[in-house]
Amino acid sequence: TGALFLGYILSAISISGTLKSATAITIAIPILALGIPIFDTSFAIIRRLASGRPIMEADKGHLHHRLLSVGLNQKSVVIRMYFISIFLGIGATMIAKGEFWGVLIAVILAMGMIIVPINARKVGGK
Repeated sequence: TGALFLGYILSAISISGTLKSATAITIAIPILALGIPIFDTSFAIIRRLASGRPIMEADKGHLHHRLLSVGLNQKSVVIRMYFISIFLGIGATMIAKGEFWGVLIAVILAMGMIIVPINARKVGGK
């Protein structure tokens, strides 16, 4: 009854008007903490649907493939993804504590670890 019970409780909490913000926070914390797998899979599905390919077909568009194609070696890609997970985990912890400026800073740092190397390749022309 684990998943069914949790789904029922989340839906029951979302119906009650006074606890809607608690429901949003309850859902946002695990999504942010598990950000890399959730967002990478979501973007892969959207990317494949947009290009007309089956969503189960493999491609080289995942985050780690993109960071490798920028010129980073495998060790630096893994370290970079660890830091992204750490920043997102810190952001999830700060959501639970109600420190929303800290969440914003943590998410910006995580996004910067992804965007900077990809844009550096475009600007540098490698």
